Amino acid sequence: MRVDLRSLRAERGAALVVSCGEPVASGIAEMPFAGPVLGTLSLTNLGPSLRVEGRLVTRVDLTCDRCAAPFRAVVEAPVHEDLAWDGEEFLATAQGATVLDVDALAREMLLLALPMPARCRPDCPGLCGNCGADLNAGRCACE
Repeated sequence: MRVDLRSLRAERGAALVVSCGEPVASGIAEMPFAGPVLGTLSLTNLGPSLRVEGRLVTRVDLTCDRCAAPFRAVVEAPVHEDLAWDGEEFLATAQGATVLDVDALAREMLLLALPMPARCRPDCPGLCGNCGADLNAGRCACE
């Protein structure tokens, strides 16, 4: 999604609220976003920059770092960015209009908010270090 900022840029202090609810590609094949990116962003013209504040949320398919099982996680990202009107990667000027690439901003904020480490559940026991059995299914036969 791209938002035309022509009217916002014309007046310092002007504000705009943007609602998000569209699918966005994560850009990483191993970690696709499994649903639309939801949230609201408040855009404010600060003069030399554009302030973007809000919260974004989506679901993402991950692999547990302990047991290697696939799982789906909810990822929430707070957004607090001041973007320079000139030269900012999320802002582009075309045919006299400045536009905000909401998809690119959402992708970066959500990827930065991914859990490290990724766990299918907080108490995941993982795999046996000796035989490789999934300890979520029960004890292994190792001594």
